[in-house]
Amino acid sequence: MKKLIFILIIALPFIGFGQKDTVFYYGVNGKLDNPAKNEIMKKVDYRGNNKIEVKTYKNTENGWQLIYTEKIKVVKDSVFEIRMKGDEFSGKVTRIFEPLNNGLFKFTDRLNSTVKRTGTTKQKVPLIFEGKVTENYNSGKIKSVSEYMDNVLISNKNWQPDGTPLVDNIFYSADSEPRFEPGMPFIHQQIRQAIKDAKFDLLTVEGKMVVGFVITKEGKIDGVQIVKGISQTLNGIIVNAFSKVEGAWVPAKLNNQNINYFQIIPINFIYNKYNFDYLEMDRGMMYWVIN
Repeated sequence: MKKLIFILIIALPFIGFGQKDTVFYYGVNGKLDNPAKNEIMKKVDYRGNNKIEVKTYKNTENGWQLIYTEKIKVVKDSVFEIRMKGDEFSGKVTRIFEPLNNGLFKFTDRLNSTVKRTGTTKQKVPLIFEGKVTENYNSGKIKSVSEYMDNVLISNKNWQPDGTPLVDNIFYSADSEPRFEPGMPFIHQQIRQAIKDAKFDLLTVEGKMVVGFVITKEGKIDGVQIVKGISQTLNGIIVNAFSKVEGAWVPAKLNNQNINYFQIIPINFIYNKYNFDYLEMDRGMMYWVIN
């Protein structure tokens, strides 16, 4: 899923594609002219031959961490071919732009024959959302319809991958993120026990899984889904485990109001030798270490 946050331009604005390398900083959910809290940094590298590389970094307690890379080939002014690599999505999309009478651009992201996202933007690199943006799952089913103003997420309607409605107005950036009151080790304990109870052989899997779910403004878990999976069996076990996690959450806050917040938890399954031993946490990521 994708992080939808605001943009603060600290360098010369884009005029065309013969530009120098540029850095953009994003703050909390689109509040313009607010450099006090920078969450996301984008480095735009113009490489010549109609090629652009955009690297997205997240501001963490350990410094700026690379989370997403886009390699753009400008086929023509209205058509970009983009190779994306990140935890939530990796693949190649074709982005088509259409100029509108109000100075905005309509953009459409296509993943093969499927429309993955469409909406309106103030500029091409990077996108600055204005108005309606619709996002679809890879299956083609609708994921969300959102409204933006100056790249600020105002509201949205959301659906789960099977098409059932999900809670409205989910945010992906907050002044304060949700907090699990019993502490993250208690979640680890419950997920570990669920995998043991299911008698799933962890020796058959290796790699990274990404779990997403909503922490509602009431402090409840809703809409657990696999953003990036490893196997259907393990996906089902993890979804069921997170759906049943015991313990209260302190909701996320934005502008001093409780909000519905989409929480991402990556889990790394690391194979070393023979039998799994423990699940640990490092820099916000769960690691299931197989010793």
